Amino acid sequence: MTDISNELERYLQSTVKSKALWEEAKQYLPGGDSRNSIFWAPYPIFVDHAAGCHVVDSDGVDRLDFIGTMTTLVLGHSPKPVVDAVNDQMTKGVVYNAPNAHQVHLAKLLCERIPSFELVRFTNSGTEATLNTIRAARAVTGKSKIAKVEGGYHGSHDQVSVSVRVNPAKAGERSHPDAMPATEGLGEGTLDQVVVIPFNETAIAQDTLEAHKDELAAVIIEPMLGSVGMLPATYEFLAMLREFTTANKIILIFDEVISYRASSGGTQELYGITPDMTSLGKIIGGGFSIGAFGGSKDIMDLYDPTAPGGPRVAHAGTFNANPVTMVAGAATLEQLTPQVYRKLAEMTEYLRAGIKQVGADLEIPVKVTGLGSLFGIHFTGEELVGYRDIAAEDSAFRHQVFLGLLNEGILMASNLVGAVSTEIGEAEIDTFAAALRRVLERALTPSD
Repeated sequence: MTDISNELERYLQSTVKSKALWEEAKQYLPGGDSRNSIFWAPYPIFVDHAAGCHVVDSDGVDRLDFIGTMTTLVLGHSPKPVVDAVNDQMTKGVVYNAPNAHQVHLAKLLCERIPSFELVRFTNSGTEATLNTIRAARAVTGKSKIAKVEGGYHGSHDQVSVSVRVNPAKAGERSHPDAMPATEGLGEGTLDQVVVIPFNETAIAQDTLEAHKDELAAVIIEPMLGSVGMLPATYEFLAMLREFTTANKIILIFDEVISYRASSGGTQELYGITPDMTSLGKIIGGGFSIGAFGGSKDIMDLYDPTAPGGPRVAHAGTFNANPVTMVAGAATLEQLTPQVYRKLAEMTEYLRAGIKQVGADLEIPVKVTGLGSLFGIHFTGEELVGYRDIAAEDSAFRHQVFLGLLNEGILMASNLVGAVSTEIGEAEIDTFAAALRRVLERALTPSD
């Protein structure tokens, strides 16, 4: 089931203008874009415009959006409350060289909702947010090493660019994964500063952490492995991390850049486990570039410029907490009431059930992971515990399904992770399930 020629030909025929734009883009941008995460073979579509849950590419093909800019657009494209708030602010200024009241409003909303937040600071990306949580942990503990799980993605700065999408055959034993570079160009000694543990293998991970407890400043984790497959942690695994870090005065960091979408308080609210610090991004900016990090007052006071001698940890950024992003973020969160979160979860569960039914009808093994409005599709009959189980899936078949869904008018991430927005209802989900059925039926039909 790995012959993609049929889907590929369909894709090539329907994306002629996107291909031409891509060829032009390559003259000025390496690979034709500024985000490797949204490239797929043979080339990506180029978007012309979008509204609600629809994305229209340069060839005029209208697709239902089941990823929302890597989970960011929880209200869909150009929602009226966000557009109105941004337009109003744009007439008053885009960015100022002094604080604005809008950041106070958004900060208050976040501190009221997120269990770990007593104080918060804003950045312009999730990468900056995780960087600052790790820096704060080092300042608090006086130590420099961190622990992370294999497959966990925390942005693009050096210390977290380790053991993300690695080749398991080159990464040591599953129970004791080696720290592997996720990119070339890491600083000398970076790998020596990172302890890598397997996801959801509680006893094994704890043994590794215990062996390094005197060296660790922080343990950073996505409570749900996001971009690699929307695989939730078990309660036992997160509880062990909380107990271990508390006992050894190590800072526990939840990276909820993606998983904050699961509920108004993030996955930490769902699990009832509160970390010392949390990193945020994506949905809290309403579609504009944003990151945020927060935690207990005693940690966040490290950034306080009014402290004797000034802040212990430096933090600047010209566009941090700019008023346009702040009003967009606040307008988004104000729409996300408990009732809206419940509806999102119900629609996503309806989608999961539909996908599973298609797999059952066609006798294709499929698992659908995720929490809240986030989901991932995995064509496997094996148990999914951690990153290596996801890496073992048939990547060629996954790509065939991805191209097939594009041909059927459905947009997801290329590794088949997705997100349901408030613009998506049962009709759109039924369309998704029917499209998936046609794609899989084609995959099961022998090629001539």
